[in-house]
Amino acid sequence: MSRIRVAILKVCLLLAIPAAAFWASVDLASSVMLGIAVVAAWFAGLACLPSLKVQNASLALLSISLAWGALEMLLRTSLMAGVIVGRDAADMQAGQGGTTDPPLFARDETVGVRLIPNRRSRQSLTKDGRPIYDAFYTTDANGFRTLPPGPAGETPVLMLGDSFNFGVGINDDQTLAFYLRDLSAGRLQPVNLAIPGLGIHQVLRQLEIGEPARSGHKKFALALLSIVDDHVSRANGRVSWLRHSPRYEVETGDRLVLRGTFEHPSKFVRNLLAGSRLVALAWNAISADSEGDRHRFVRILREIKSKLAAEYGAKLLVLYFSGQTWRGDLAGARDVMVPLLCRANVSFIDVSSLPQVSSGPIDHFYIAGDGHPTAQLNRLLASTIIAGMADPSRFAACPR
Repeated sequence: MSRIRVAILKVCLLLAIPAAAFWASVDLASSVMLGIAVVAAWFAGLACLPSLKVQNASLALLSISLAWGALEMLLRTSLMAGVIVGRDAADMQAGQGGTTDPPLFARDETVGVRLIPNRRSRQSLTKDGRPIYDAFYTTDANGFRTLPPGPAGETPVLMLGDSFNFGVGINDDQTLAFYLRDLSAGRLQPVNLAIPGLGIHQVLRQLEIGEPARSGHKKFALALLSIVDDHVSRANGRVSWLRHSPRYEVETGDRLVLRGTFEHPSKFVRNLLAGSRLVALAWNAISADSEGDRHRFVRILREIKSKLAAEYGAKLLVLYFSGQTWRGDLAGARDVMVPLLCRANVSFIDVSSLPQVSSGPIDHFYIAGDGHPTAQLNRLLASTIIAGMADPSRFAACPR
């Protein structure tokens, strides 16, 4: 056999075939650990071949595979809890199973995602076979989440943001919007534009295209925007579900300009980041929020505040939910996020710092095993907001 053929055969045996097997395991089976196991088994088999060079190369690659697998297992233990910083989606999603029937979400060319209009959908979530929640969501003709029939108040309030204001895991009569109407004796009329997973850049786009006006209201007394710790990453397009969402750039003169949409890596790369703690750790180190990322977040938030005031007559109040509440952490990135909210010069409620929340059982306020607000927390927030509308000093103020 010629040297060229031998070289090609070795490349196939040592690189091409194991690479293809690893790709298939990650891309098709969504399992990095399976990929590592398959590759390790392949190299173990090659180590039995009579060729000394192939044996040595196979043993070296087998050692690397086993070391990677061992490190992945180590990073999954509680011993490394202090090393893995930030929201660990793999931990939260491990053992989860959920359904949304009928489907509630659809791709939108302008915002990135929208709710399907005139839909009553049931969403359930389990973890390791244990029920977490089972809730019904209802949308109106505009694709906004609605409330049960009730009084049409004279004071519209705009609900913006993600799953926390939307009310994931709870029924229509348990959301923050419901309690705002209920505890105000019907005076407040919430309009809920929040969509699970939304970033503030998408909220800005909603305002730019006039989504609030579709409710029939031109002015709003207050706009409530929910924000969690990963919203800097969301505003910079660094989460997998925000592909095709609007991309804003801060240009000369601090101008905020819409420049197309965010594009994201392939399914293989997304599965690799979700399934490998080591790769995710390296990715987080490389793509950690920079000052430019934080400034983009602040600039978008300022633009939201300005547009709400100029076009909708609304005062902005941010509801900041810190921590990985699904596993009992109420602090999270508060030390980073609160200064950013202050830089944006917005009023906010640091929800997890409310005395009732910080001192009470966390499962009373956040859904156990999931982390979204419970009906009890929404009721507390509604009463706090209503009181603050009469006395704004109740809301957090930043030092000047």
